[in-house]
Amino acid sequence: MLYNIIIGPLQLLLEVFYKIVYSITDSKGISVISLSFIVTIATLPLYMIAESWQEKERNIQDKLKKGTERIKQTFKGDEQYMILNTYYRQNHYHPIMALRSSFSLLIQIPFFIAAYNFLSSLEPLKGYSFLFIKDFGNPDATFKLGSLTINILPIAMTLINCIAGFIYSKGHNKSEQIQIYACALVFLLLLYNSPAGLVIYWTMNNILSLVKNVFYKLKNPKKTIFIICCIIAVLLLLSTFTVFKGIDKLYRLAFIAISLLTPFVPYIAKLITKFLENNFSFCEKSTKTAFIAFILSAVTIVLLTGITIPTTLIESETELYCYVDNYKSPLSFMLITLEKAVGFFILWPLCFFFLFSTNTKKALTILFSSIAFCGLINTFCFSGNYGAIETTLLFMEPQHFFPSLKVFILNLSAIVLTVIVLIILFNKKHEIINYLLGIIIFSLSFVSFMNIHSIQKTFSKIPEPVEKDEIDPIFHLSKDKNNVIFIMSDACLTTVLPEVFNDSPEVAEMFKGFTYYPNTVSLGKVTMLGSPGLYGGYEYTPHSMIKYPEKTLQQKQNEALLTIPVMLHDKGYDITVSDLPYENYLEQPVSNMYKDTPYVKRFTTHGNYSKLWYHRHGLQSKPQASFKIKRNFICFSIFKILPTFLREFVYSHDYWLPFDPYDDARFFVDNYSELEFLPELFDFNNESPSYTVIDNETWHNDNLLTSDSLPNLGNTTIKDSITFKIHLLAFHKLGIFFDYLRKNGVYDNTRIVIVSDHGRNIDNSDFQQKMPNSRLTATLLFKDFNSKDELKYDYTFMTNADAPYLATKNITSEIHPFTKLPVKVDNKKDYLYIANPGRTESTRNRYNYKFNIYDDEWITLTPQNNEKGYNIYDLSTWKKAGE
Repeated sequence: MLYNIIIGPLQLLLEVFYKIVYSITDSKGISVISLSFIVTIATLPLYMIAESWQEKERNIQDKLKKGTERIKQTFKGDEQYMILNTYYRQNHYHPIMALRSSFSLLIQIPFFIAAYNFLSSLEPLKGYSFLFIKDFGNPDATFKLGSLTINILPIAMTLINCIAGFIYSKGHNKSEQIQIYACALVFLLLLYNSPAGLVIYWTMNNILSLVKNVFYKLKNPKKTIFIICCIIAVLLLLSTFTVFKGIDKLYRLAFIAISLLTPFVPYIAKLITKFLENNFSFCEKSTKTAFIAFILSAVTIVLLTGITIPTTLIESETELYCYVDNYKSPLSFMLITLEKAVGFFILWPLCFFFLFSTNTKKALTILFSSIAFCGLINTFCFSGNYGAIETTLLFMEPQHFFPSLKVFILNLSAIVLTVIVLIILFNKKHEIINYLLGIIIFSLSFVSFMNIHSIQKTFSKIPEPVEKDEIDPIFHLSKDKNNVIFIMSDACLTTVLPEVFNDSPEVAEMFKGFTYYPNTVSLGKVTMLGSPGLYGGYEYTPHSMIKYPEKTLQQKQNEALLTIPVMLHDKGYDITVSDLPYENYLEQPVSNMYKDTPYVKRFTTHGNYSKLWYHRHGLQSKPQASFKIKRNFICFSIFKILPTFLREFVYSHDYWLPFDPYDDARFFVDNYSELEFLPELFDFNNESPSYTVIDNETWHNDNLLTSDSLPNLGNTTIKDSITFKIHLLAFHKLGIFFDYLRKNGVYDNTRIVIVSDHGRNIDNSDFQQKMPNSRLTATLLFKDFNSKDELKYDYTFMTNADAPYLATKNITSEIHPFTKLPVKVDNKKDYLYIANPGRTESTRNRYNYKFNIYDDEWITLTPQNNEKGYNIYDLSTWKKAGE
């Protein structure tokens, strides 16, 4: 807890600043050096306070020196102690005040710990060379003397530290000089065998400290500050058009603005100081009143960012945050976020509040009150709609967050008006602000309490996953009767499959008997929109679901998932399903949706076999998912309280991601292990015909963690793409399963449907440009009973809503059990309304009757003049509905 409060915020800021600089410079070495500059500038006010305290302590010690020496010479033992204490009291001094001289050292400790933990374990620095340093991730080992390796960087760091200390302590007493040199020696011992990147960082800190100490000796420091600001401004402006010319337009504008303002920083600071001196007199009359306003504002921000925003998100889909790695309750993530919020908005700001002048207290009070009130407005009035968000707090769709002109003007106006009102109230009726903050704190506490209660209630109904040490078959096929296997391949990208089949004949051979439909679309861009039609047919596509206002989204989703089970059960089929999406719209317990269909056997397989997979592959699992959640929740909360026009600068897929080579490892293994263990999860003991549903999300991954070797490849153009490799591995595992069915004589009497709810983007820009709207494509492969021919391609236009018909054709009457309409749709034109919003709505809206899709978010297709009807690979085919 103490680490999260004190060190956690600093470490996160170091990481974010490092990534920002790296994204601009593309140099890890410059990023580490820049980090030193940023930290030094940020902590400069604290060092100035430390310096003033040290100077005050020196003056007091000089003043008391003669008296203390005389007492020590005259008296001994307890008598000396008592007389010294009396002498100190008479001079309004206490020996504990001597600690003030150590304040500058104390300041360094938390920053040192944060930098040490961040840089010493930073994966990208390992193996990185910069100038004469061969590896930033290891000691520099500049040269050897026989068998002895000499690390020159820590020695240089110590020399610079000693020079800085010598300049600083010139004229001071010997004990202070000894303290400085002893401290330099301690850092030499601590960092001698540390990674070179960390030593470079601390060496730059010492160089900057040397510059700072020289600056203190100058006769006209204000003039020097102005000259330095002008030099920095020129360098920033030149860099914007040279070194950083390739950066994003928004960042360039920000750089230019900062460059132009930099020379005026001293004057701006002077104007702000004058404004603070002439206003907010209540702070001067009563420091207590100012402190109450400040602390109430800080508590409001902490409640908002540390509890209300996290619990609101967790409450919307509680099961996603349950039993993540070693964390059982989702409230653990809220507590960690709360601790970091306390560090960000209470602990460190309090340091500045208590240490600095009245003007600083005024500025902090106004600033934090503005953040509190504006943060509430931004969170609840300008929350934005940024699409689906992953469990790890990353938005699924790459997008820009800059608002429309209308939203920009409204948001900016609201903020300006709020700040003006606050300034007026602080000058006239500052008590009102404290009352308002008290009401807000109570309201946020109540909302948070209700969220926590709902989360805990839901969590209590979610069974703890059972990790298997061995595999027992849970899916049962028949050897002499028909079987239907329905595989939902979440986010499988159909346009990659030709590369898989063409460049890996081994995999294509395994798919004998299949027909592949490349010309297939999804009728919804995300799982919530694309899966109902996939399971329930055309009457459960997003546009069709709007036609049934008498049924809620929860009822429609449940009916869609139960469509094929009900149809095939009526024909005597044994029904087994696993991991269906949005069961019961995630209302716990989800098994309630099966109360009218007790014949459906339901299993959960996601994550149940991960431990066994790691064991068999000789790999060690890492708590990667929980690590990212713990790290990113505070980032997400800060993102939400910011104005809409600043969120573009704050959120970046790169900045938000932690440095770790095993990114998304848990998610990959939870799904990939199921595919690998399919032969062990099936047996052939069923006496009845069977229907089996498998929902798998291996294709949803962007990162690969497996010791498996890739199947033999030809000269594919995208063989280095992670997306391609994941698709190849997944289909290879499916092929191994199909060979297992062949070996046991049940392949011929088994019908197989492989279908995706939607597509995805690919990590290959050249390939991506040649594709249609890849998120709106769908994968569809079908193998009928007794089909043995070579894998064939059929370019007939299809949608993923054709999957229920393919699964049930010639088995049932093909009449939908809930809508009483035909499952097969020949004329798809009336149903070609494709939902294009890249967002998933909260499942808390389960009792709504329709999706929140705007009129301009529907896409349709234009038929082509050929027998195939539609061609999704012709980009002119796609158009806005109604155009």
